[in-house]
Amino acid sequence: MKLTSTKALIFMALSVVINFIGCFLALVIRVPIYLDSIGTVLAATALGPLGGAVVGALTSLINGITTDPVSLYFMPTQVVLGIMAGIFFGKLELKGAKAAAAVFFMGVVVSILSSFIVALVFGGVTSSSSSLIVAFLKNMGVDLWLAVFVTQIVTDVIDKYVCVGLAFAIARALPMTLRQKFSL
Repeated sequence: MKLTSTKALIFMALSVVINFIGCFLALVIRVPIYLDSIGTVLAATALGPLGGAVVGALTSLINGITTDPVSLYFMPTQVVLGIMAGIFFGKLELKGAKAAAAVFFMGVVVSILSSFIVALVFGGVTSSSSSLIVAFLKNMGVDLWLAVFVTQIVTDVIDKYVCVGLAFAIARALPMTLRQKFSL
């Protein structure tokens, strides 16, 4: 399906809204995960790597302009995640242990990228509750880079498992006619 078709554009818009809601909830309830990539994974699964990348980029832009300026800096992680999710989960092909390994790999890759952003741009402190973990580790004498990296690995991997699980649940809950249109 072309990304410029009306159906694809509407699906991407809804995926951005899902990301926006997830991010907002994570900020409000102060959980140390992000929940801002459920829609990115959903779009990547339905529309492929480019669809996931577009949704990820738009999510960072909209969140950054409206509720969380920090999100703008994490646009590269959203784009990379969208591409990887589209490659691994396009048409929901991976299942079981392979899917679990793919989610872990995605979590590690985006956590490495996020670690550089958190440490270099923000000195370890962002709008996420995971910053509390970084601060705790720093106060315990752990080097900033190590504190950020350990925190990002743990929180990003957990976040990706939650986001992929929710994206798959949403995909499976869609009406059959819609699932067929997007090959879900």
